[in-house]
Amino acid sequence: MTEQAASSWLSSHHEIVPALEIFHRRALETLEDHTKTVRDLADIISLDPGMSVSLYHEVNSRLCDSGKHPVESVHSALSLLGDSAIADLVMQHKVLDQTHPDARRRQSYHQLMSRTFHLLAQLERFITLQGIHSIYEVRSAAVLHNIGEFCACLFDHEHYRQYQDKFRALGSDANSAKPVFGFDFHELGRQYAAKSYLPELVTDSLDENIPSGRKARLIQLAADVSHQAEVGWYHASMKATEEVCAAYLNQSLDGFHKHLHAVAIESARNSPFDDVLPAATRLIMLPDREAPAQTKPAIADDLEAGGHEFENRVKALLQTAQPTQSQLLDLLLNHMHDDLHLTRVVLMLLSKDKSRLGTRAGRGIDQHSPIKTLVIDVNKASVLKTLLGKPQSLWIESDEYQKYEAALPASFKSSFLHESFFLMSLFVGNNPVGMLFCDRAHAVTRLEKVTYLKFKSAVTLASKALTYLSKRKRPPAAQ
Repeated sequence: MTEQAASSWLSSHHEIVPALEIFHRRALETLEDHTKTVRDLADIISLDPGMSVSLYHEVNSRLCDSGKHPVESVHSALSLLGDSAIADLVMQHKVLDQTHPDARRRQSYHQLMSRTFHLLAQLERFITLQGIHSIYEVRSAAVLHNIGEFCACLFDHEHYRQYQDKFRALGSDANSAKPVFGFDFHELGRQYAAKSYLPELVTDSLDENIPSGRKARLIQLAADVSHQAEVGWYHASMKATEEVCAAYLNQSLDGFHKHLHAVAIESARNSPFDDVLPAATRLIMLPDREAPAQTKPAIADDLEAGGHEFENRVKALLQTAQPTQSQLLDLLLNHMHDDLHLTRVVLMLLSKDKSRLGTRAGRGIDQHSPIKTLVIDVNKASVLKTLLGKPQSLWIESDEYQKYEAALPASFKSSFLHESFFLMSLFVGNNPVGMLFCDRAHAVTRLEKVTYLKFKSAVTLASKALTYLSKRKRPPAAQ
């Protein structure tokens, strides 16, 4: 339903994204300066979502029509156009001041672009740590990561302001747009990217699950940091995001925490806008919004510490003389149950012929529960079969259960008898080996975003560790 809502909204709001006045002016000046090169112009256009989108649509639509592979960066796209075509694209492009003179709309878009430049700044460091090349491609995709939110801000500002009020009040993620728009911005962004011939990396970075590609994942992580920083640096969701990033980049949490702050400060210094509140300002303004220690639920302390402790346990196990995959999976199950306070944790493994999922181990499962002997046919189309197609996860909440109910196997539903849970496929290398199920059945505390982030991070880390061990030993024993 949300995809249909996004498609319907886009069909009535598919307008040209205007250029920012500051970058449009710089582009015009570069065109007039005969000492400048196409690369100089590309450096400017790549920072402007409006001109970037128009360029990709112009170049990639023609390439696709002729059966050729689309370009992945602004620099590559410009190299395929002649001087007159480049000049026309820049000179005839609409500018924000001309398209939307409304001051509030302009300020909202500037604030959104300030977050995007913060994303870019954090991404630069992440790229360096990972030793990634093709920088133009990654930067171009990162600038357009928030394209769905750009459209909502520019073309439906009244509703966007309602979303902003909700986001600031609750500090929630992009899904908080659903009550206002009926879809989240990532869904809108994916559809807009397809219609506008944007690079594949843009779409990959907007995947609701963890992408397999490093470039898309780094964009996601940098985007999460910049997004959470819009409401502060000291809340639980930001701390969970920092832990996930540090684990992925193999950095110590304390040093990484300081690095994020330093990058935010530098990004604020380089901001081209004077009507925004950069993320760095909230380093000083919002520390008092953190709940006092004595009133903080004990579970929150465990959630904040659990992810990093699990990473350390995995590292310690891998450094022993003869680590086993069974030991690693025990660590994973214990982490889910003891650290994340998930009351039922079930590991299901694939049979040798990949046709069945069966329970292999669990935590919090009653001795006589049908879960212990559960076997599911995954040859038939279902949510489980889809999840096994690639490393990905799913969080089903009670109010969304009916949406997925028909796609869940009957034996799964009759065994678990619960409508709110996490699922994630477990991989060894490129091969699916099983799936994790977790919920909080019979618990007072509901599932929340912080726990979901840690759940995904833990399964991802376990998959990497299993892959490492598989070089010496076989994958987990199949049924």
